[in-house]
Amino acid sequence: MNAHDQPLLDSKQQIEHMKGKGIHFDIISDADAESYLRENNNYFKIRAYRKNFDKYVGGKNDGKYIDLDFAALKDLSIIDMRLRYAVIHMALDTEHFLKVKLLQKVELNREDGYKIVSDYFSDLQNRDMANGTHFYNQLTDELNRNKNNPYCGGIINACSDGYSVWAFIEVIPLGSLLSFYIFCANRFHDRSMVNDYHLMKDIRELRNAAAHNNCILHDMKVHDQRHAPNLNMLSAISSISKSTRQKRLSNERMRQLCTLLYAHRMLVSSPGVLDHTSTVLHQLIDRMFKHKNYYSQTSPVLASFSFFQKIVEIFYKKT
Repeated sequence: MNAHDQPLLDSKQQIEHMKGKGIHFDIISDADAESYLRENNNYFKIRAYRKNFDKYVGGKNDGKYIDLDFAALKDLSIIDMRLRYAVIHMALDTEHFLKVKLLQKVELNREDGYKIVSDYFSDLQNRDMANGTHFYNQLTDELNRNKNNPYCGGIINACSDGYSVWAFIEVIPLGSLLSFYIFCANRFHDRSMVNDYHLMKDIRELRNAAAHNNCILHDMKVHDQRHAPNLNMLSAISSISKSTRQKRLSNERMRQLCTLLYAHRMLVSSPGVLDHTSTVLHQLIDRMFKHKNYYSQTSPVLASFSFFQKIVEIFYKKT
């Protein structure tokens, strides 16, 4: 059957479909699950979390989930929502303090605040000519499109004769900010800024996923490692056993989460922001383990939650 020919299931049919896959409705009744799917969530999103659970192989239940109750899927969707909120706030904090550090470095290196931006534009043009890329035009086109933006249009229009660094970093998106940041890092020969750049590049995908309300916890299984973890971050969590780090960080989502926690702790200099983040993260951990009886020991969920808890305890003491 072609995917386009599959009928749209109503909430009652969705429950029957899940039952056919071996999902139970013992903790949450059919009626309550139907109401939840109709009013609070959607079937496609909540079923994504099933990847965290094992299936029978062979026998009469081949392909069906082992001891999976709908309550576990609902629980994960709620935890994931709270995790996304925390990720967005931490990503915004980290981006803000990255800008603060950049301005500090510009001042420390006695740079002309206008010339450094002008030099960056020239560097973009030179690289485009050498590589056949279009980064300069893309950036200037985006700035021009935002001239009527109610939030940053005033700054852009006021900079018609040239951008100062403090104005420029307020009107460019994160991708352009990171491009400018590594330009400055290389200009200053600053290794700490180079490391900041790689950390931020690493968590950008996670930040965007949370901002677009994508599921984060829909697959926490061990995978073949796609990207090596940041070496400084690994050193900071060396109190966790090597085997545990290798297992959990092989999962791209967990690796990016841990990198965000590390980057936030390294870049944010406000005690108030750090204290607030610590409170939010410890409340999140409490929520993660609220219904730990929903998950079998073979599921990667509890192992992932325990690893996340260890990372939080390393970087954020309870306040």
